Order: sequence, then C-alpha cells, then structure tokens
Amino acid sequence: MNCLDYRRALAAGGGESAAMSEHRAGCPACAAHHADCADFEAVLRRALEVPVPGELAGRVLDRGERLRRGGRRRFLAAAGLAAAAAGAGLYAYLARNEPLALACIRWVMMEEAKSLMMGAMPRDEAARALADTVPLERLERIGQVRHVGPCPFNGATAYHVILVVPQDKVTLLVMPGTRLAETPSASYEGFYARVVPVGRGSVGIVGGTRDVVTRVAGVLRG
Repeated sequence: MNCLDYRRALAAGGGESAAMSEHRAGCPACAAHHADCADFEAVLRRALEVPVPGELAGRVLDRGERLRRGGRRRFLAAAGLAAAAAGAGLYAYLARNEPLALACIRWVMMEEAKSLMMGAMPRDEAARALADTVPLERLERIGQVRHVGPCPFNGATAYHVILVVPQDKVTLLVMPGTRLAETPSASYEGFYARVVPVGRGSVGIVGGTRDVVTRVAGVLRG
C-alpha cells in the first residue's frame, strides 16, 4: 500500500485495515495525517456531545405549542434562515476551491487507478508528448518518474504522470494547450492540488501533503 491508497481508504471511512496499519507504522507522513484526522474527529465528537438540560423537553413542548397556536410563519422563517446560512457556508467552502484544481483531486480519487491499469507510454513517446509543456528530462531531474500515460481530462487529452520525490509521491496532470494566468488550488478529502502554468500548457499537481505539492509547483515554475 502506498500513501495515495492509504489516504483514499482513510477518507472512505470504515476504520483501518491491517494493510493500512502496517503502512502507517512505516510512514511518518501518513501517521501525521492519521493523527490530524483523529484530532478532527475528536473535536467534532466533543462538539456534538453537548449536555442536554433536564428541563429541555418541557421547553421544547411549550415552544411547539406556541408555534402551533401562532401559526407556522415564524417557524418557516427560522428554517429559511438556517437553510440560507447552511448554503452560505457551503458556498464559502466551495469558493475556496478553484474548480480546475478540485477537478484534479477528483480525477485522482476516481480515475487514477483506472489510468494506471491502462499501462504507461514508451519513454520516447512520453518525451514527445510532454516536450512542449514540461520536458520528461526535467521531470526526471526533480524525482523518479514512475508512469506517463494519456488520459481524458477537462474535455481534452492530458498526460497522467506519477512522480516520486524525496518527501512523497505526487500525481501530475499535464495539460498541453491549457495556459493559465493564475495558480488555482484546492484541498479535499486529505488531498491538496495546485495548477501551475508551464511551457505551452499547465500542470495540475496532486498530493497528500500541501508542502510537497507547493515545493513541486515552485520547482516546475522555476
């Protein structure tokens, strides 16, 4: 089991399998990620475990009777405000995640395993495919290239690259012809993504560690 598999399984819930526990025992990065998730769950659990006052049931019944007598208008208004607040919170969360960067994360979660099963391109073919965006030789100076293969992404053909750097492993989605003026980012389900303009296109970088993704993005842009 690798880091990506571990974090995907952890995000799915259901507890740790023996393979997951074994991987975490030998991987400081995933051990730290597991601890962060456990801390978050503990905080959430404490927030939900609010003591219920003994007189609450009577107060709720009294309040319900007053609402029934006074009509449903105020109740519906309060429900509408609650729904609006929830919607605003969801919108604020989504607004922090740029759509293209979030799409990179979702692709890794849903499509990466399928792409790996399709097999890798021969090295000379991969070098030609990446030449105008991020040359293969340049990637090989950054880390160990484990896989290069074409994949459908964002309505076009991209190139799926697995790059192992000293700190971790990242997924690259090389998008020839997609040139961006900014560097959108997103985080979701334990993954972090950043998209950077490189050459005549852009590269989406997805990993389980924000610092590693940021460092790889800086090297690619440099």
